[in-house]
Amino acid sequence: MLNLLEKKQEKNLSKQKKLKISDIEKYYLSNHNNSLIGLEYERLSLDKNTYKNASYELLEKIIKHFCEITSWDLIYDDNTIIGAKSQSGSSISLEPGCQLEISLSPKKEILFIDYEANKIIDLLDKIASAYNVVFLGYGISPVTCVENITLLNKRRYILMNDFLPKRHYGELSQRMMRQSAGIQINIDYKDKKDAFLKLKFFNLISPFMMGLCANSPFENNILSDRYSNRAHIWCYTGFERCNLFYKKIFSGFFKVNNIFKNYINAILDVPMIFIERDNKLIPLDGKITFRDFMNNGYLNYQATMDDYLVHSSLCFPDVRLKNYIEIRNHDSQDIKMALALCAFYKGLSSSDIKKSLSEIKFLKFNDIEKYNKNAIKSGLNFKINKNICAWDVIAILFNISKANLNTNEKAYLEPILRRLKSRKTNADLIIEADIKSADEIVDILY
Repeated sequence: MLNLLEKKQEKNLSKQKKLKISDIEKYYLSNHNNSLIGLEYERLSLDKNTYKNASYELLEKIIKHFCEITSWDLIYDDNTIIGAKSQSGSSISLEPGCQLEISLSPKKEILFIDYEANKIIDLLDKIASAYNVVFLGYGISPVTCVENITLLNKRRYILMNDFLPKRHYGELSQRMMRQSAGIQINIDYKDKKDAFLKLKFFNLISPFMMGLCANSPFENNILSDRYSNRAHIWCYTGFERCNLFYKKIFSGFFKVNNIFKNYINAILDVPMIFIERDNKLIPLDGKITFRDFMNNGYLNYQATMDDYLVHSSLCFPDVRLKNYIEIRNHDSQDIKMALALCAFYKGLSSSDIKKSLSEIKFLKFNDIEKYNKNAIKSGLNFKINKNICAWDVIAILFNISKANLNTNEKAYLEPILRRLKSRKTNADLIIEADIKSADEIVDILY
């Protein structure tokens, strides 16, 4: 028999309104301003003398020092300082291996992103120098192996670190968490049709943008046989939450009208890691999917919209849908290239997407995974067919983007133009320079 507490919990659970797909869909239709763009920029935190990963203790001091100067508010997870935030919505935060991320509130102009990002970077770099720390725009820790990187004491990271390696194709997930650094560009959409076209377009070009940004051939103090070890690691962070999702979301009839439902349904079938209640994390360890949680609850808990948002943030497709679109598959670079990516995607996003898709109609959705493997292995040094190579795809995209930017914004494309002219990525330069040690990488990239 149920005891009185269990009966009360069961009664309360039955009174709660069940979360429905239609409730979730409203989130994807909310808060759209088609002209905004956002940047999330990670850099590795390295000891200036050894180029091994810097300690949490040093990063904590740097963040505190930064807040003393800027009057930003410290961010805590329990008693652990994990970052800082401004009143305008921008933030700095620590990733699981103490990589430092700068996340800017969305802006209308690249110039505003440039101004704020460089202001934050200049100050952080000056403070870091006093603590013998260097922040490097590179895709993976060049020296320190994953076993020697202490996990940040953040509750969700501890649960992820335990859960993800157990999953199918999850064996490199701890390396993803502790060793990798990337750049994420956030693009708005105005309605369901616009979201559908942009998701389709950005998924299709995703491998080529990853190849353009290949910047992690050197790892564990040796030169590997891959241009992007960061991208390789993401392939083994859990197939069920890191695959591209495009096979599900672009399938079936009425694909445009069902784009949000298709994406939501893909998310619902992913096993859950945890839920949060009363500021406590309750491990689920993949026992149920979110669909199970929505339909049946878990213990005395019923699914909420906040639960869905947390769960969807723990799914990692290269192009991720929120009430904007996140494009997540770039190795970290210097800030000039990060700003170039902002401008590049802004120009693409402002184009006639249907027309832009027609200009790359030789690319096939069924070949995305093949393109992805080629880009991991060789950057953009591979062929699509006998007449077209991967660099040609970037040239087409460059022209589309440039045509849809104003004069000031076009100037930000210069780092990409230089790569196009030389047909060399950072990975090409590192490999050709016959790099032997991490300090040589820093000399080239810092």
